[in-house]
Amino acid sequence: MEYLKTNEISQPFPSVFIIIVNWNGYNDTLECVESLYKINYKNYKVILIDNGSDTNEVDNICKRFPLSVVIRSKENLGFSGGNNLGIEYSIKSGAEYVLLLNNDTVVEVDFLNNLVENIIKNDQVGIAVPKINFYSNRNIIWYAGGAISKLRGSGFTTGFGEQDSKYFENKYVTFATGCCLLVRTDVIKKIGLMDEKYFLYLEDLDYCLRNILAGYKILFVAQSKIYHKASISTKRYNVLLPLYYVTRNRFYFISKFYKKYFYFIFIVITAIFIFKSIIWLITDRRKKIKVVKKAFKDFLDNNMGKSVEI
Repeated sequence: MEYLKTNEISQPFPSVFIIIVNWNGYNDTLECVESLYKINYKNYKVILIDNGSDTNEVDNICKRFPLSVVIRSKENLGFSGGNNLGIEYSIKSGAEYVLLLNNDTVVEVDFLNNLVENIIKNDQVGIAVPKINFYSNRNIIWYAGGAISKLRGSGFTTGFGEQDSKYFENKYVTFATGCCLLVRTDVIKKIGLMDEKYFLYLEDLDYCLRNILAGYKILFVAQSKIYHKASISTKRYNVLLPLYYVTRNRFYFISKFYKKYFYFIFIVITAIFIFKSIIWLITDRRKKIKVVKKAFKDFLDNNMGKSVEI
């Protein structure tokens, strides 16, 4: 049996199931999978979820790489729904850890070793997250930690746009981006699957808070590193999708976890969007106003999950 060295003890390599959700992203997914097959971790499986893609692009990926498992969905279930298919399979198959990984990423060869090394040292850590740099400029940070903002009803990151060398120490955080999350399956069994009402965006924020409320910590591991192309899939098809889902889902997140403060936060966010709408009117970006109005209306009408075409 091969062992994973830590600073304290030697541990057997625990099984990690890596879940990648693909939706019409053949080139990105292919590059992501290719990078995974170069890592030096010894006990992992790649679970590829085809989330209702328009073509049979997953078949072509399978021809290139011996994927552990392919799960196909007839429709696009969103980030949360697609990952849930993989999470359910992983738990039933006895995975000790589940890694959620965006398809528009590439990884360093030792990224998983570093994540696992650090999470197994401390039973209080339920989620571990790597440093994430821009794919287009690999010395510039996209994510180096984050926190939950109750007032904004969202998460915010630290290090964005800064030099990689500025963030070299591990630390506890309260927000870990869903771009790459290593989660104990024991934690998943306690807090459940991702909330599919979000469909896209903020489901990672929800999952982080549920992890914390269950008594676990989130650890940012500075020596684990991946590279992210940043929202390529959604923006390729509709640049307004992030605006719609983030706006609607912020209200849902607040109503779910901060009911006591909901009306105050709702008024603050509404005031901000009124100000933004004035700017959008002046700068002839009226489509954004229409999208935000739909997001408000859909939340108030409890129209969650996947939205009709925006």
